[in-house]
Amino acid sequence: MYSLAALFRKSAGTHAGRPFLLYLDGKGAPERRSFAETGREIESWAAALKERGVQPGDRVAFLSPKSPNQIRLFYACWQLGAIAVPVCESLGDPEMAFIFRDAEPRLIVSDAATRPKAAANCGDTPLLSFADLAAAGDRPCPLAAVGDDDVAALIYTSGSTGRPKGVMLSHKNLHRNAASAFDHTDMEAANETLLSLLPYWHCFGLTIEVVLAALKGLTVAIPRDKKDFRKNVRAYRPTVILIVPRIADAIRAGILKQIEDADPRVQALFTRALHNAARIFTAGPLLDGGLLRILGHHVVYDPLLFRGIRRAFGGRLKFFISGGAPLDLEHQIFFKQVGLPIYQGYGLSEAAPVVSTNHDAAHKLGSCGKPLPWLLPAEGGDFTFRDPRTGATGQQLPGELLLKGDCVMKGYWRHADGSAKTLQDGWLHTGDIGHLDADGYLFIHGRQSNLIALAGGEKLHPEPVEEAIKAADLVEEAMVIGDRCKNLYALVTLDPDAAAKLPPEERQPTAKRRLQEATRHLAPHQRPKDVLILPPFSVEDGTITVSLKLRRHKVWERDGERIRAFLAANGEVAAAAAANERPM
Repeated sequence: MYSLAALFRKSAGTHAGRPFLLYLDGKGAPERRSFAETGREIESWAAALKERGVQPGDRVAFLSPKSPNQIRLFYACWQLGAIAVPVCESLGDPEMAFIFRDAEPRLIVSDAATRPKAAANCGDTPLLSFADLAAAGDRPCPLAAVGDDDVAALIYTSGSTGRPKGVMLSHKNLHRNAASAFDHTDMEAANETLLSLLPYWHCFGLTIEVVLAALKGLTVAIPRDKKDFRKNVRAYRPTVILIVPRIADAIRAGILKQIEDADPRVQALFTRALHNAARIFTAGPLLDGGLLRILGHHVVYDPLLFRGIRRAFGGRLKFFISGGAPLDLEHQIFFKQVGLPIYQGYGLSEAAPVVSTNHDAAHKLGSCGKPLPWLLPAEGGDFTFRDPRTGATGQQLPGELLLKGDCVMKGYWRHADGSAKTLQDGWLHTGDIGHLDADGYLFIHGRQSNLIALAGGEKLHPEPVEEAIKAADLVEEAMVIGDRCKNLYALVTLDPDAAAKLPPEERQPTAKRRLQEATRHLAPHQRPKDVLILPPFSVEDGTITVSLKLRRHKVWERDGERIRAFLAANGEVAAAAAANERPM
């Protein structure tokens, strides 16, 4: 039985006095809610929702910045057998209104800050506030009868190629994925503090921070915003932090800025420490490089430099887990060297979401880790790869990754055609191209639909190249193009603070130089020949989604004329002409 509300009630008894939610109150003082306290709040919120007509199967949408209230509301919905619909508060009005129309919620819950936006897009749907629910007082509420395959949440995809679709995730989907992820990693039950940075309309945050933490007795620390995180991360004392590559970029930049502002002797020592670490740490868990170098790291460099960096995160942080997009290999190497490893995983909302992840005892830098137990035949799952040219399938073939098992979604809400294309013969077609290496580690190369074919016959996926480019300190966003071109090219937007330090005439040549440095480790055909600087991409103009994924076709719609002129100036006349017929 996988009723998430029933499972939380069990945890509330097992871990009654342990803190479940940790956050700062309005005055900046730590506020803790135990499992037992949170359980009572969930019951009273469920009773308040029931009084307002919420019944099993009804949708309840909520719109607010991330907060502990969202976790309470998830479980209050599940206690009634209702379907939770978390909605990104920064969506544009057309997209938000579409989601409300598509989901048809019984009611919408918001906080004071987002109420005007909710009111502008809700149509006739009643609005409720978190304050209304909190004022309801302690009241018991019985658990609704919930089937394992009943839908627990609608997670709307970011819509990088079109309208968002609601991914239907069942109670079994979310519970099995959370339990499988826990069994696969090095987390310890009732002994971890997850620092929460990801939004809960992002399936990664929902499954790990809302479901896994509750089921396994972990504490969830929830900063109010990025400023709170930077200022108070030491006070939260996390052991694990879930991130996406953009957060990794910001953390690395912050560390390097501190070193840049330090005494020259500290800078020189840091350079030597990284040089030494580069000769010790392998791509996996083993050490190498000789006894003297290992001793130098543990006796000199780590105590003098790297330990201080770790103390800035509270002194208990064991690792980050990164998902949502490919993480540049240079970032993985850097964080491992300073003793704050980032373990890359892979997943998608349609798989609830975690498919594979690295962890301390079994990792290989550059990979997405080994598949989770839910994908093994012993647990009723399976995976394979399909060659897009021949249609042949097999775990040892490179090709599109196909998945089968308890974590695969029920389908897309009210999109039967989309479900049929994605779910075929019991297999979830991920649309991602990858392979499994001889040691069983999964490597994802990119989206099948994004494959670039150069004029010379070389083929490449743009995502790893774009992540490498974004490691350059001047670059904010990157998109590479090159279909039918002799060479690859980069379209970039600049970090406004870094760009402001350069005269306008120096920005393009400097960006090109930094880009060349950032991609020097790639194969020759993966290194862009030239760079074009574009205006910033934004959610408002549709060039990126709220989860910071590129909408490539929107970039072409907005900047196509400039891009074609850039290609022609680089001698790619035929490619520029073809691009007039359809975006590359």
